[in-house]
Amino acid sequence: MPTILGRALNSDFSGTTEMSDDKVVTRYGLVFNVLADNDSQGPATIRATPGLPLVGLSSYSYNGEIDLLAICKRKVPRKSKKSRRLWHVACDYDTTPSNNQENEQDQQEPENRAPILSWDAEFGDEVLYQDYSDPPVDCLNPNGQPYDPPLTTRVIYPVLQIERWQTTFLPSTIHDYLDHTNVSDFYGASPGHALMSRIAANQVEEEGRSLWKTIHRIRFSRKGYRARPLNQGTLYSTVPFTGDDSTLEPFLRDDVPYIGNLKADGTKAGPSERTYGDFKDHPEAEFDDLNLQ
Repeated sequence: MPTILGRALNSDFSGTTEMSDDKVVTRYGLVFNVLADNDSQGPATIRATPGLPLVGLSSYSYNGEIDLLAICKRKVPRKSKKSRRLWHVACDYDTTPSNNQENEQDQQEPENRAPILSWDAEFGDEVLYQDYSDPPVDCLNPNGQPYDPPLTTRVIYPVLQIERWQTTFLPSTIHDYLDHTNVSDFYGASPGHALMSRIAANQVEEEGRSLWKTIHRIRFSRKGYRARPLNQGTLYSTVPFTGDDSTLEPFLRDDVPYIGNLKADGTKAGPSERTYGDFKDHPEAEFDDLNLQ
């Protein structure tokens, strides 16, 4: 654990008295010098150094002078510019009553705290099989065939980044969830509409323990992550296709092969009849198992 080397008054405002919200408030400041055990220890570990005041609990005391009404309200660790292992922890006290019953001692362990959420957006391109008319219009050339290369459109993906603490992290998490879609509802997204686009984990020393700070980045799609290509081909089946290649016949016009429309069962469709396939673009995973909500 880090060690307190000493403390001193914060001369900027220690002992000042002023009016605040129709009350007389006295403020104090102390600065503690703390030596870390190693370079990897961060501010959370330094804040938890034994002997430092507890926010919401500890009252002001210095060189025999005590003010029991002045409670520690703020504790800010800053790394020294002169030494990589030395920290200066500024502790601010005042006599303002607090309506908040929570204190530093009652805080949950990092791994039990609620995840930190942040929303962003990304842009991408998708194949445009049908446009945004009402009802949608198939994106086909005047001959009723798909464009080659296909038409694409720019789409907006809402992106959710979730940060949380974990006691362990396994590389298999990346194999099992990265580039997978949700198998059940996730943050309002139906199954198949949320894609895990990033998983990262950094091991750090926090509050005297080795923990993993993980980042999960999820991209949401309004249409979902499924491919819906137009059913066309150079062959059609004379009967509903069951895997028997002997039922296949070529699309011919004047003995010239062409690409024709297919029904969902593989048989020949009319010139204006359109059906679309439905395929999973990505494997699925149960995101709820990651405890991200």
